[in-house]
Amino acid sequence: MSSQANFLIKITVYAISYIVTIGIIISTFYLHGVENHSFPLLRIVTMSFASILLLKYFVYMLLSPWHDVWVRLRARINNIKNNPYYPRVSVIIPAWNEEVGLLETIKTLLNSTYKNLEIVVINDGSTDRSDKMFRDFIEEYSRIHRDEYERINIVYHYKKNGGKGAALNTGINLADGEIIVSIDADCVVLPQTISNFVQYFRDPKVMAAVGNVKIGNTDTLVGVVQYLEFLFSFYFKKADSLANVIYIIGGAAGAFRREVFDKIGFYSTDNITEDIELSVRIQDAGLKIVYASDAIVYTEGATEVGSLMKQRLRWKRGRFETFNSYKHMFFSFRGRHSKLLTWLILPLALFGEAQLFMELFFLIFLYAYSFMINDFSSFISGIIVVSSMFAVQIFFDDKKDKKLSFYLLAPIGWILFYLSSFVEYNALVKSIWGYYRNEEIKWQKWQRNGITSNV
Repeated sequence: MSSQANFLIKITVYAISYIVTIGIIISTFYLHGVENHSFPLLRIVTMSFASILLLKYFVYMLLSPWHDVWVRLRARINNIKNNPYYPRVSVIIPAWNEEVGLLETIKTLLNSTYKNLEIVVINDGSTDRSDKMFRDFIEEYSRIHRDEYERINIVYHYKKNGGKGAALNTGINLADGEIIVSIDADCVVLPQTISNFVQYFRDPKVMAAVGNVKIGNTDTLVGVVQYLEFLFSFYFKKADSLANVIYIIGGAAGAFRREVFDKIGFYSTDNITEDIELSVRIQDAGLKIVYASDAIVYTEGATEVGSLMKQRLRWKRGRFETFNSYKHMFFSFRGRHSKLLTWLILPLALFGEAQLFMELFFLIFLYAYSFMINDFSSFISGIIVVSSMFAVQIFFDDKKDKKLSFYLLAPIGWILFYLSSFVEYNALVKSIWGYYRNEEIKWQKWQRNGITSNV
């Protein structure tokens, strides 16, 4: 689809969203509610589900800013102590048919301010031109930087296709770093990202850290929806980090002490979301995971709804498989487990899926009931809450060159939230059906356009 068509779609959706939002707000001044006591049980259930969700978001909004205070305090303490910490870092990049974005990812890593670094690229049996392109790049890089003392070493290995987990494991075996960082092959890594990752490992208790992943392509409506979704979820990781309840380290930006793999093993080659499985296994072992909010990585999001649905289907199915494998963690009394994680966060995750499954029915009821009684106050409340959360997070976003268009999204964020929910609902239904039928899901790809270091 052309850039002009994408622009027209975005403008049209924005315009319709604003019309709907303004219409609902204006209606509250002209419509007078009609008392109606029909469907009492359904009304109670609907409001209960909504209240639990809003309470969760409210608590997260209160806790998340304190993570920034903790990060600044930690940095100040490190500056006072002035203890040198410069461990060897190995960045592992699994790649399968990534001719579009791989070289750009490598180039951004070569611009890293952290120089005690090696880059390990594992080509997982690609059938495109990426193998030749990367061999030519390495040859040129070695020739130009042959005599440089602080040259960043690049290790390249081409293997038979075996999946992302197997590719990552090959990279770990080839790496010599004390800290292992996994980065996807379609990412842009900021110069300070690796250095910022390393600072969290000054704490000997920290065994893993999840980076701050942002969507780099927001020229399409699908990209904008993903941008807001990532902004939302990663902002809330600040609260998860303070409470030590992070259980997902995405493959786009994760860092680990090497000893983690010595203690609990490597990535799973059976689970379709090897990153989620490893993250839960780390929590199962009682090891500490933190959120590195200043370790920023931009990734290329899906550009079409169909591609986004396939991605979310894999994520949803993989999380279900992981929860099934680690069901002993739910309501666990084991001393090594975080009780907040096992008694609240994990059960809430399943509750959220149940809520998502019922959301379509609740929304239909809520809309119909609101029209019956001419009262849209519940929608006004939802609009205010969701829009406020979007506005706060966009304001505190780390991106320095924020565009005005992002601020204009706040009043209609609730509608874009529903678009995201539609994708998640589709993934949920298909993952349940696929799990029941034991259907296999493989490492999926979509058409890449690439993102640049100018994001």
